[in-house]
Amino acid sequence: MSNSTHWRDQIVTIDDRGREALRSAAVLAINSLQRPLLRPRSQLSPQQVREFIWSRAICTEDGEDLASVLEDFGENVWANSVIPSDPFAVAHLHPPTLLPSVVTDLTVSASNQTMDSWDQSPAATEVELHLMSWLANMIGFSTTGSGVMTSGGTASNVLAMTLARSKAAAQSGHDVLRAGLPSSANRWRILCSDQAHFSIQRAAAQLGLGRDAVILVPTNASGAMDLAALDVTRGDIKSDGLEIIAIVGTAGTTDIGAVDPLGDIALRAREDGAWFHVDAAVAGAFLLSNNLRTQLDGLSSADSVTIDFHKLWWQPFNASALVLRDQADFDLLRVTSDYLDRGDELEGMINLVGRSLDTSRRFDAAKVVATLRTLGRVALGEMVDRVVEITNYAASSIEADPVLYLVAPSSSVMCVFSARGAREDDLRRVQQQLLARGEMVLGRTIIKGQPALKFTFMNPLSSESDVDKLIVSVVKELAL
Repeated sequence: MSNSTHWRDQIVTIDDRGREALRSAAVLAINSLQRPLLRPRSQLSPQQVREFIWSRAICTEDGEDLASVLEDFGENVWANSVIPSDPFAVAHLHPPTLLPSVVTDLTVSASNQTMDSWDQSPAATEVELHLMSWLANMIGFSTTGSGVMTSGGTASNVLAMTLARSKAAAQSGHDVLRAGLPSSANRWRILCSDQAHFSIQRAAAQLGLGRDAVILVPTNASGAMDLAALDVTRGDIKSDGLEIIAIVGTAGTTDIGAVDPLGDIALRAREDGAWFHVDAAVAGAFLLSNNLRTQLDGLSSADSVTIDFHKLWWQPFNASALVLRDQADFDLLRVTSDYLDRGDELEGMINLVGRSLDTSRRFDAAKVVATLRTLGRVALGEMVDRVVEITNYAASSIEADPVLYLVAPSSSVMCVFSARGAREDDLRRVQQQLLARGEMVLGRTIIKGQPALKFTFMNPLSSESDVDKLIVSVVKELAL
């Protein structure tokens, strides 16, 4: 029988019938996960995964039974996906998730608030604003601090650079949103370390400044921005008649986990009249830890801060934020519209579309708040401490190993290493073969020209025994 006659039953409602239907469907979805792997991914080759997925119809004429669809997802999608909670999934900043966030995510989808205008998300708007105020307070901003949720660290960094560009134009009396880039824009420069995230260069390209407008400052042995090199770079830029409009500090570089000297960079940004942005997508979670938060000294001097909840806050993708020291700077972005953000709203109404590069947007703040309220700062801080502790254990074990050695000091949750006498092809083979057999999702990168392997520890349930097994597996694979 065609399912087309039953489409009315598929619309989610919040009455008794609707909630019961949702409950039954949720059980089916949960049951579809009942095919646990004994490894972080299946052994299927890329071609086999493609064949499995492409053999299924995307859309049939008459539809299928939901139970069959979900069962098929379990057998062919989830069974051939990566399991982030597996202790051998150590390649990326890809976390296991927390129960409060996962179940709240279901209600977020069911309620379907969209965060662009207050009249589509009244309570949800206030929850997001409340979360942003709390986060601003954690950073050390005054009561003028606030922010907006974004889809990820890249989106947050692009938004920050957009605001920095508009601020630089406004300081010269130019409205860049209305008139485009001024003639002086070809002299604008953005500074960040050579270990900063590529999204800074992407932002410069998207904003019409070009990637060449981003000047990479050398880093020291720890992977943090070298202050002496920063001063030389600043001097060279000024001598060339160029203008520094933004300096970006990184709190937790993607490959090494290094934290730049934020306070010292902040002083230099103020001297230059430049926007100071901190990409704390990784180490922003150190705010939760009594032991680690001092590594973020100087964060409160930033004009904007990126925080990724879908990293060391263990949230499902997507969940990031950009927090400003002065929320009035969001006005540099706002464009009113006749149908949505008119500018004549009732007192107290805030349309978050004025802060965002997106229009329609999920209520992702809900799952973050549910997690924060359920676990509390102390427990979350202990989780952050634990993954850092595991990383330090891995670094010590690698240093003691006769085959492996650290390429850079470990910091945050990354451990970058190589093997004595190993060539780049050897490291590539190890990473690809372990992945192909489904035994380990291992990271591989290049640090200042040196090929390396990488462990990224995101699971606080991982043990020292798990780390020992990881190292043994890598050494064994190198010997083949």
